[in-house]
Order: sequence, then structure tokens, then C-alpha cells
Amino acid sequence: WVKRSFWQRKPNFDYIASQHKKIYFSLSNVSTELFDLDDQESEGTQKIFALAAPLVDTLKYGKVLIIDEFEARLHPLISRAIVELFNSRETNPNNAQLIFMTHDTNLLSNKLFRRDQIWFTEKNKFGSTDLYSLAEYKVRNDASFESDYIKGRYGAIPYLGDLSQIIESNA
Repeated sequence: WVKRSFWQRKPNFDYIASQHKKIYFSLSNVSTELFDLDDQESEGTQKIFALAAPLVDTLKYGKVLIIDEFEARLHPLISRAIVELFNSRETNPNNAQLIFMTHDTNLLSNKLFRRDQIWFTEKNKFGSTDLYSLAEYKVRNDASFESDYIKGRYGAIPYLGDLSQIIESNA
């Protein structure tokens, strides 16, 4: 949706390209080549370009940015760096907020978030979704949010059942 909304604004340019160095085996002939953003760049690079303007706008004006599947097509270090932009008083002087949904457990860190900033969703027995905060749990200051989550301490773990049995019975 970010990419779609970006292009719907009808920017003042017709073409976006990135410039890459082209190095030959001899290392003596170095040239540059333009890559078309949509056709030749990775989906991760395309996503960074699509997010750049909304991120800058949100941080500059103290807005709220909501992103579903935040980690999709992004390297984990890039996802973390974006979160850190919002956590820094230097890069976020206007208290902008980033609200995102993710499956990347690497971001479940007490170095990145307070307990009240982490929320989980879980389907209940009626099929509706419950939303609850990590602040509802007693958690030690040195706890690993990620490890405890994977162990099921906070719930919100998908029910997988016996996948091998499902595959074998359908084979």
C-alpha cells in the first residue's frame, strides 16, 4: 500500500533508477550502469524507496505511520535501523510514532522496546482476535522477550498441529 500511495501522488518525475558500479574481471574497466527501480532492483530496495518519503514525513512532522508486515522484504538490520530512528530523540524530535505488525521475532528486544510498546494478537476459541500488551505480564528486566515469546510464555503462538501427519495423509 505504501508503494501504491506513493505513486498515486503523481511525483514530478517519470523514472527512478539507481546507479551501480560495474567492475570487470580485470578490475581496470569500471563503469556505471543505471538500474530501473521496478524492473531491476530487489523487492527490498523497492520497499526502502517506497518507505523513504513516508518515513521522512512522519519523523519530520510528528505523525503516526502504520505498516503491515513491516519486515517483509527487508533485511532484519534495516528493520531494526528504522525502529531505532523512531526511538532516537535526535532523529525523532517531534515524537512521531511507528505502529507495525511483524512476524520478525528479532525485533522483540528490551533494548528496542518497553513492555508497554509490544502488543500481541491471538485467535481465541471463537475465532476472534484478542489484543494484549506485554505489560500485562511480569517480566524480569533482563528477560529475553524473543526467547520467552518463542517458548510460548506470552501466548500469541500459532497452532501448528502435526504438520508431518497432515502432509502424509494428503500424499
